[in-house]
Amino acid sequence: MLVRVLSVSALALLGVAVTTVGVGAHRSLGYFGAILGILIVLLVGVFAKAWQGWSGFIAYAVAWGVMAMVYASQGPGGSILVAADVRGKLWLYGGVAAVAIVAAVPRTVIVGRDVAS
Repeated sequence: MLVRVLSVSALALLGVAVTTVGVGAHRSLGYFGAILGILIVLLVGVFAKAWQGWSGFIAYAVAWGVMAMVYASQGPGGSILVAADVRGKLWLYGGVAAVAIVAAVPRTVIVGRDVAS
């Protein structure tokens, strides 16, 4: 039980890290960074679902979504890390689409039928 809780917590922290990397990449590398950030969101989502099933994937997805909202909102000094321009929207909506795609794919497609849950 403790290992499961720690694993799910680690996936939530990974969601925070993926969001932070994606925010930096979409601004510093332009459209390539936005696409790279979306690809990272997709791949880590597949990893989370394969490793811990729905509980790990939900922890990852919720952490990613919460941090994306935090980064897209206005900070106390008036700064915004994810602007409402084309690159910012591409990164946010692309990340949401990547999470939705991973959620729609059954776990048996990712890990196979021979793996015990």
